Amino acid sequence: MPHMGRRPLVGIFGSARIASPDPRYDEAREVGDRLARAGFAVATGGYGGLMEAVSRGAAEAGGYVLGLPMRPWAGREPNRWVSEARWADDIFERLKGFHACDALVALPGGLGTLSEATLVWANLGTDPDSTPPLLLLGPAWTELREHLRQLLIVEDRDLALVHLVPTPVSLVPALERALARKPGIARRLG
Repeated sequence: MPHMGRRPLVGIFGSARIASPDPRYDEAREVGDRLARAGFAVATGGYGGLMEAVSRGAAEAGGYVLGLPMRPWAGREPNRWVSEARWADDIFERLKGFHACDALVALPGGLGTLSEATLVWANLGTDPDSTPPLLLLGPAWTELREHLRQLLIVEDRDLALVHLVPTPVSLVPALERALARKPGIARRLG
């Protein structure tokens, strides 16, 4: 992909409902900024909320932003910080786009974010060699992981498939460590 060059692509899942001045919006903007400054390109759903915040942070830092919006969601346009939009016909095509990223990061979100993250998480257990690493950013994911341990049928090895990241400051080093453990995963949306 000529716009991205050789930069690894990090897909971001996050709520469309969280807007500024919510501090989570500012943290998501920081995520985009930090990723772009570290040489990563980002992919988001392309819409508002935390997707917009990440897109904005990355674009303002000179980064490349790929949006993966949905054709069936008529009337919803990608946010203005998306460098390129790749439209998906359904949620499964969109998820394939995210699956083509080098790594995935889940920010705070609702059912959509939860479903995207848990689908990747489950796939890490069944197809770890072709599934990108999944990093869960923020305290909500740490708490949810503990609830899963207590309430569902999961083992420690299942819980260890994801990387818990407490703050945006610690994301880039955690991402670099996760990518170093999966050197064969590198691929780009082409």
